[in-house]
Parts: sequence; structure tokens; C-alpha cells
Amino acid sequence: MKKLLFTLGIFLHTVLCLPIQAETATIDSLKRELQLAEQKNSTKEQLIELYQFLGAEYETLDHDSSYHYIQKGLSLYLKPTFEEEGYLQLLNSLANYLFMEGKIEQAKEKFKTVATHAPQLKERRYDLEGVVESSIGVCYRKLGMFDSAVYHYNRAIDLCKKTEKYEDIASTYYNIGVLYHLNKRYEEALTQGKQAAEYARKANDSLMELYASSLIGGCYSSMGKYVEASHILKKNINKALELKYPLLAMSSLSPLLSTYQLWNKKDSVRIFLKKGEELIHKIPGNSPTALEFYSTQASLYNWIGEYQKSLSILTSNPLIQTQLPYDKYHILTARNYEGLGNYQKAYQNMQEVCIYQDSIFGGKIKHELSELNEKLRTSDKELKIALLEKTQAQEQESRLRHTIYYLTVIGLLLIAISILLHKRKVQKKETELIAARQYIEGLENERKRLAKDLHDGVCNDLLGAILQMQQQSSAEDLKTNTIQTLEEIRSGVRAISHELMPPNFQFTDLNEMLADYFSKMQEISGISIQYTPYPHTDWSSIPEHIGYEIYRIMQETTGNILKHTQAKVICIQIEKNATYLIIEVHHDGNWSPHADLSKGIGLRTINDRLKTIAGDYKIEKDKTGVNIHIQVHLH
Repeated sequence: MKKLLFTLGIFLHTVLCLPIQAETATIDSLKRELQLAEQKNSTKEQLIELYQFLGAEYETLDHDSSYHYIQKGLSLYLKPTFEEEGYLQLLNSLANYLFMEGKIEQAKEKFKTVATHAPQLKERRYDLEGVVESSIGVCYRKLGMFDSAVYHYNRAIDLCKKTEKYEDIASTYYNIGVLYHLNKRYEEALTQGKQAAEYARKANDSLMELYASSLIGGCYSSMGKYVEASHILKKNINKALELKYPLLAMSSLSPLLSTYQLWNKKDSVRIFLKKGEELIHKIPGNSPTALEFYSTQASLYNWIGEYQKSLSILTSNPLIQTQLPYDKYHILTARNYEGLGNYQKAYQNMQEVCIYQDSIFGGKIKHELSELNEKLRTSDKELKIALLEKTQAQEQESRLRHTIYYLTVIGLLLIAISILLHKRKVQKKETELIAARQYIEGLENERKRLAKDLHDGVCNDLLGAILQMQQQSSAEDLKTNTIQTLEEIRSGVRAISHELMPPNFQFTDLNEMLADYFSKMQEISGISIQYTPYPHTDWSSIPEHIGYEIYRIMQETTGNILKHTQAKVICIQIEKNATYLIIEVHHDGNWSPHADLSKGIGLRTINDRLKTIAGDYKIEKDKTGVNIHIQVHLH
């Protein structure tokens, strides 16, 4: 939405809003968009926005078209709707149109209506309020009511602090600078012009910067610095014409002509006066810019002695009286009458000047302007501090957002890690529980097997011995057979006891325990058991719990071979390296009927034990017999 800004000056462009050169393509595009919106029954807000855009685009080209679209927007409201921002923006545009038409009093009342209701919007628009207050100040300035102008400029400054928008700050400083210039306080006006230019550059507002430069040039001219003034103003004119802004070029042309007049450069005056008379037809005739040029033109004709032309310009258009200060208008009129020899009219106009200048009103305005200047100095510092604080706050907010983001990411990562660790802990417990159950199940199965061995072996042998003793008739035969049977039973019980007895690693190592066990099993079974440990092995480095499980696994493996394979020779080799303990068992018996580790009590017990020590068990058959490969991870 286009923003309205007031800009006025005695030698400067005096326009209510910054001119925006409307390209035909832009207007055509907006018209097409509006036509589609009307056909599709778009919302009131969408239509209002399009009417506002078109009104603004036509503002400096065709006042009638601008007014047409403003009225189209207002017609969408059945009654005044001051609580809606769209309605207030349309009123603001209407006030701008009235000002451009020279209807200053009506424009002022419209602006005051907007200023009254704007603070009641649901969402305060300090930028709108500030612009409107500044606009009211300009209207009062045009009406010669300087005290009211100062009051509203003060309000604009206060609102300007809240907007913290560079373009609003620039326009406010510009308008106040114009007021100082009109009251011949050129140093203060120059300061405000430079402030306006600075903030315009920060806002990237090239048009506002040109207006501020016009004010600066006018100040230099009034201070007698004609070289500086002419350089700035001519540069402004050329740039405006390059951008095809005749209205903006005229705003710098009037102060340039006044500069050459003060500098007594009549040739330069004639050149640029002719250029102004060519450009005046390209801007609205009753616009403040045109009125400013007419007042400057009247002053120049008086200066070169063409009094009737000057007087005709002053009296032909009543709106010129709103452009010049009251006393200056009557002084120029009096000089024209004097030049024409009409001393009575000249005297009457000079009387008006004396009455005006002798009033206490002028002293009051000077006092108020001094107070305003002091406030401006303080205000500018406060504005800069506020803008700096805002920047720092934004940086702090950005740092805080980044900190929160990183903390959140770290927190989520910690939570994820905690969940993973918890899951691993649970899985580990579950694995340990499963392993324990399997281990216990293996032990139970092993006990059942041993119980079966005791029942089927020792118990049956004892029963056989009893039956033999009952059947023998000879005492000598009874003795011999009984001793033989008891010896067999003793060997069987001894073998079972060796399997049940836990290994003791306190005073020996795995190698010695296995060698002893294989020696006893060879003695009991009568089968050749060849045990070959890998030389130079540090057996003490094998953890005790692994050694215990290996001992029991070798018991079970050897027992299975002796019971089920009819082997005559068993070869056992054990090798240890830095990572693994490797056991190779070979026998010349048959293939084990329980080769599948998932079947058979003995091999299931072996499998359960290997799971607890990270080992694996493989059985393979070749031409020479059966090979058993056992590998255990030591670390």
C-alpha cells in the first residue's frame, strides 16, 4: 500500500505525497486484475486494495481518475467504518487528493478525521498516524497557522520514534526542515534536511533523498552559499528528468531560480525560467509544486521589472496565497503596485504586512520553534538509541533462537542416546536371561542324562551283580564274578564322578586340567586319546569362566564320541592366538547321530555353553573320519 507523505517549502516542492510515476503497463495490469476481481466477486478487502493502488498510480497523472477509484473504494462501505484500516486509508487518499486540488481546509479536516480514529484500530499503525500528523502540520502551515503546524509536527516526531521506519523519519525531518526554512531559521532547516537525506538513504528512498537535497539546496541559497546551492539543485533537476519525474524536477527548479535571483544571475534566471514554463504543463496546474513555481515566477517578474505580469500571476489564482507566507505575499503585491504607480494599493498591502509582523503571534511562533528544535536534537539521539537497541535486541533474539535450536538438538540427541542405551540395556538383559535359561536348561538336560547313565549303567550293573550272586553255586565263582562286576561298576561311577566334578583352576590351568581328564578317560575307556596343545601358549591368560566352559564342552564332546561313534582313536589339538582359542578334534568313528546342534541333549548343552562365551561348533566328515571345529572369541 502506498504511503502518503507531506512535503512543503517556500523555495521547495510542496506536495502531499511522494510522486510515483505510473507506467501505462502497471495501470493496465491493475485494471485487468480489478476486472477479474469484480467478475469473480472477490472480497471487499481485495477490491479496496486494488482501488487504492489505482488511485495512487493516477495521483500525479490524472486527478479525476485518481478520485474515481478512491470513490469506488469508499462506495463499498454502506456507512463510515472508522474501525477498519482500509476505510481510513481511503480517507487518507481522499485527503491527499483534496490537498493536490488546493482544497487545503477540506484536506485538513479529512486528515484530522483519520488521526482521530487511527489509534482505535485493533492493531495500531504508528506509521499511518505519524504520516497523518505530519500531513495535518503541512495543512496548517499552508493556512498560515504556524503554532498548530508546530504542534502536529511534535506529535509526528513522537510517533516517528515508535515506527522506527527510516522512510517515516526522513519525511518528518523534511517537513520540519521546510517549516524552519520558511521562518528564516536556515541553520536549523539545513540540519533537518541533512537528517532527512541520511534516513532516506538508509531507507533506499531515492525520491525522498532528492526532496531532502532540494531543501538542503534552498538552505544554502538562503545562507548566501550560491555555488553549493546551484550545484545541488541542478544535479537534482537532471536526475529527476532522467527518471522522468517532471514534478520532482519542478520542485528543485523553483529554489534554483530563487538562488540565481539572489545571486543576481539574470541570464541563468531566463534560461531556467523558460525550462520551468515548458515543464509546468506536464504537472497538475493546482498542485503545490505548480503553485510554488507560479509564486517564484511572480517574484522573478517583479525583480526584472515586469510588474503587471507579476501582479497578474499573484491575483489570477487565489491558491497562490496559500503558497506564500502572508506577509511575503503582500510585500510582493505592494512592490508590483508601486512599480505600476498605484501607491494607494501599495500602501494598503504594506499596512497588512505591518499589522501581521507587529502581532505577538510571530514571537510566539519563534519561541515554539526554538522548543521544537531542542526537542528534535533530543529526539534524534533517542531515535538512534532506539534503532540501535532494536538492532541489538534482534541480534540477541537471533542468538537466543540459535541457542535454543542447538540446545533442542542436543537435548533430542541426548534423549535418543538415552533411549538407545536403555534399549541396549534391555536387550542385553533379555539376551542374558535367554542365555541363562538356555544354560540352566542345558544343565538340567545334563543332569537328566547323568541320571539316566546312573540308572541305566550303575543301577543295572548292581542289579546284575545281585542276580549273579543269587545264581552262583560255587563260592569261588561267586567271588570272582562279583569282584569283576564291582570293578566295572567302580569304573563307571568313577567316569561319572569325573564328569560331575567341577574343575579347580586355583592351582592349575586349562591345559593341565584337560590333559589329566583325557588321560583318565583313556584309562577308563581303553580308547587312544591323543592330546596335543599348541606350544609356547600362555594358558594363564585364558579367563577362568572361559576355561571352565571349555573344560565342560570337552567333557561333553569326548563323552559323545566314546558313547556314540565306536571310535578307536581321538586326536585333540588346541591353539591360542591373541584373539581366538581354536580346538580341533578328529576321530575315526562314525558320523554322530546328533550332528545337528538343535537336536540331542549333549550337543544342545554344548551349544548353550558356547553362546555364553561367544563361540561356535562345527562337525564335518571326511575320508579319514569326523572333524569337530570349536572356536572361542577371547576378547
